[in-house]
Amino acid sequence: LGCSPPPQPSLRRFSPNFQGLPATMSMSLPPHPVGVKFWTSIWRENKDLPYSEVHTKFQNWYSVAFHRKFGRYFYAHRAGKLGITAPLVVFAVGFKVATMYYGTLRDMAAAEQSAFAYGTGGYKTNPTPK
Repeated sequence: LGCSPPPQPSLRRFSPNFQGLPATMSMSLPPHPVGVKFWTSIWRENKDLPYSEVHTKFQNWYSVAFHRKFGRYFYAHRAGKLGITAPLVVFAVGFKVATMYYGTLRDMAAAEQSAFAYGTGGYKTNPTPK
């Protein structure tokens, strides 16, 4: 078919200076909120350790950090490892009760509407006297 590809745009056209010199930034970026030293210090402390030791150090750090931050939301009881799931269980039970209540109200309203449609008087009504 003999079609040639479209011409590529020249980068010189989009460059802020047309002499081909590298462009300088007109703004400076703020420093990173965590910083590079934080990440390099973690690497420096752990690069020569075996995986099991690094994993143990991380698990200990994560456990302390997690409980310091979220410990107030957990029940103070002696349930062992199950104790950490207490908020999830409370949420699940509350969600179950709320959805059952909604379903009951919905089904009662549907029963009343269908009874009205068929002319039977609705839910918990006295029969029509003859």
